[in-house]
Amino acid sequence: MTGSPFGPASHPETLDPVTARAYGKINAFLAVGPLQDDGYHDLVTVFQSLDLAETVTLVPAEDFSVTLSGRYADTTVPLDSSNLGLAAVLALAEATGTTIPVEVAIEKNVPVAGGMGGGSADAAAALVAYAHLIGCTDRDLIAEVARGLGADVPFALRGGTALGTGRGDELSPVLGRGEFHWVLATSTGRLSTPEVYRRLDELRAAGSSTTGADAGPGAGAAEAGPADPAAVLRALGTADPEALAGALHNDMTDAAIDLLPDIAHVMDTGMRAGALRALVSGSGPTVGFLARDHTHALEIAVLLEASRGVRQVVRTTGPAGGAHLVPPPAAA
Repeated sequence: MTGSPFGPASHPETLDPVTARAYGKINAFLAVGPLQDDGYHDLVTVFQSLDLAETVTLVPAEDFSVTLSGRYADTTVPLDSSNLGLAAVLALAEATGTTIPVEVAIEKNVPVAGGMGGGSADAAAALVAYAHLIGCTDRDLIAEVARGLGADVPFALRGGTALGTGRGDELSPVLGRGEFHWVLATSTGRLSTPEVYRRLDELRAAGSSTTGADAGPGAGAAEAGPADPAAVLRALGTADPEALAGALHNDMTDAAIDLLPDIAHVMDTGMRAGALRALVSGSGPTVGFLARDHTHALEIAVLLEASRGVRQVVRTTGPAGGAHLVPPPAAA
């Protein structure tokens, strides 16, 4: 265990705020194994970070708290210890035996509850910021704390593109080439990740899930997808969006659509707008549309903005980086 140079407690009024940034993600490939005895599923997934940043500033204070700002500051985001940003701070404080109360000020720019890892990015940014604040340089300890916070947090720390196995937290870096353009359509409805997993298990038990890839028009009847991520990994290495479009895959598509049928309508609309492929992001309900380039992404976004079932449309690119400190602004 690595302690802090400040000892078990410090005087917050003597410390400066610390800011860090981490990014949302999309799962270019997501295969879900059978339900295990421990209640979890083994996953094989390919993460790609997206240039949508969560910025977390830790302000030394008299007590721990959370505040929200930004485009996706949402009343559904908890402000107590169940908030992943605050949970990350408290977990690292416990692991290091350090107590420096902070206000966790989160600027949210990743859609909330959309399968894009915004909460995990908050946790990753908060870990980097709090580690700096307390002087913790033990990367292994920080990684261990990240794994305890959620399966997506280790990737949010790393960023880029990676292959995830186990619960998605056992990561292998993927060497990709080029930049990929995505249009994200956030849904007017909401989905709970545990609920989508349960529905997937039910559909499989009933023999009515294809465990399918995301398709084009008529995406509700998904076609059978690839058994492994090799095609996605090859496509990422070519920087060819057409090749990547043919390899995108998500086992959770049928379950997400079954619980929120408007997802299929959104997918169909994006495909009619010319997207190369529609992909449910993680457990949904956000849908990602792969575009050829910046101009193509703009065209898709314009047509999606008027679609039924779409709350907001976001254009972004991948891959982005990992969690990192943000230097304070230079003095005037």
